[in-house]
Amino acid sequence: MHTLPNEKKKIQVVPEAIVCHLDESPLWGETNPSSADLLRQTIQTHYPDFEFISHALDDVFCPPFRTDSKALRSLAGVENADYEHWVQCASTETPSDRKRSLQALFGSIQKTTAKEDLLWHIKMDMLLTVARREGCTYIFFGDSATRQAIKMISWTAKGRGYSLPLDISVDNELTFDVGIMRPMKDMLSKEIGLYNYFSGIHRLLLPPYHLGAVMPAKSSIDRLTEGFINRLERDFPSTVSTVCRTTLKLTPSKDMDYQRSCALCLMPYPAGIADWRKHITVTEVPQSKKAEKRNESCGSGSCCSSPEGCHDQKMDVNQSICYSCQVDLKDYRPETLQYLPPRVAERVVDQNRERRLLNEIKDFLIDDE
Repeated sequence: MHTLPNEKKKIQVVPEAIVCHLDESPLWGETNPSSADLLRQTIQTHYPDFEFISHALDDVFCPPFRTDSKALRSLAGVENADYEHWVQCASTETPSDRKRSLQALFGSIQKTTAKEDLLWHIKMDMLLTVARREGCTYIFFGDSATRQAIKMISWTAKGRGYSLPLDISVDNELTFDVGIMRPMKDMLSKEIGLYNYFSGIHRLLLPPYHLGAVMPAKSSIDRLTEGFINRLERDFPSTVSTVCRTTLKLTPSKDMDYQRSCALCLMPYPAGIADWRKHITVTEVPQSKKAEKRNESCGSGSCCSSPEGCHDQKMDVNQSICYSCQVDLKDYRPETLQYLPPRVAERVVDQNRERRLLNEIKDFLIDDE
């Protein structure tokens, strides 16, 4: 079939796609209906060519969202410590009631901002795991220009300025081995709403259930920023476009180390963040003689290199997370750490082991300079 020069050839950009749904209903209990069944029926009826995959949010406590096959790793806070972020590695059995563990995790966090951040980090980790398992090369998000503007302001206020160019970028293959695409980043949320209404897609939409859905405008930084951007956009229609154009000018730092990633949000963070944090805080990190003696006895690395890990060694969680996650960590109660997903504990233990082993052999390394 020949096409005329003035005719545009239709090219199928995405040959096939998988619809991945993360069911958040276990977080709310039995009162809200599961959205997975409703969405599955919708996909099968209106989009039968798409494959549908659904995972409940509490699946984060079991394979394939954890790598330790023998036992779940968790972080236990050290009692009678002057510094609240000292933890030890502990191995626990697989929780019998994952839904209750998930609710206990978010119920033990004090502020809504920290809850929203942790929920997004868990969902992002699960999406990356599913994408790698299914052999996907890209993940498509439905973020609009309005949502991008809200993220730009709120995440800057929460201390994510270092990784902000990667958090809101169009294609983020530098951080992950899976690309992140946002095809609707140039559309306003109002434009998408009008298109859904006139196209009849609004009948397929499900009611949202999230942490900020029924909360007041000042309950979190995200909700406060959302109300601020929407009010400005109503009075000054160029607000969102101006913020989005500023977002496109952001570039990652030249000295960014993509091998150093946060154990919670998986984003790179600058080196020497612990020393920088000491200059802006009055909190000291005491290292008692007893702890030093215990760490020296574990200097060979034999116990920490085992699958069970070292249960006696004290670890500082701040050494494995970025600044924004450190701020959220202040809103965690002591029991929150043991409810975190096991993969977070695995990353903290692995990074602590690498830093300790590197510290042991640093005198034998030859400097390239």
